[in-house]
Amino acid sequence: MQVSRSGYYKWRTKRPSNCDNERKQMIKKVQDISKLSRSNYGSRRISESLRDMGYRCGRYKARTLMGLANVVAKQRRRHKSTTQSNHTRIVSSNMLNRKFSVLAPNTAWVGDITYIRTLTGWLYLAVVIDLFSRRESWLVNEHSDAF
Repeated sequence: MQVSRSGYYKWRTKRPSNCDNERKQMIKKVQDISKLSRSNYGSRRISESLRDMGYRCGRYKARTLMGLANVVAKQRRRHKSTTQSNHTRIVSSNMLNRKFSVLAPNTAWVGDITYIRTLTGWLYLAVVIDLFSRRESWLVNEHSDAF
């Protein structure tokens, strides 16, 4: 290892310096700040928080401390718009007008679709229910050979 015997023993008995102690305190503070911000703060905001606490810390030092503290900021995701409302096609009228109490079965059916994120990808759940019974109903096409 190319280290002298006396150098090794000196290193072994060396006490931590003031810089080492301050760095350990700052690492603990970085972990606390990250926990309080629910991992939303990056190096800029963490350095700002450390400066507010009285530590001398810039962006790059905060980034180094974040690495030593095993702290990673969450990346923001871009908003992806899935609805395209600016079109010239016919839009159906609102027949229910938020009056969801119905007096007879098979008068009003409503539906919704939702996206479920799983480890293997996205699942799509589409539901259609009768407002009278509040249960999903199965429509059978009488002219179809499949049923």
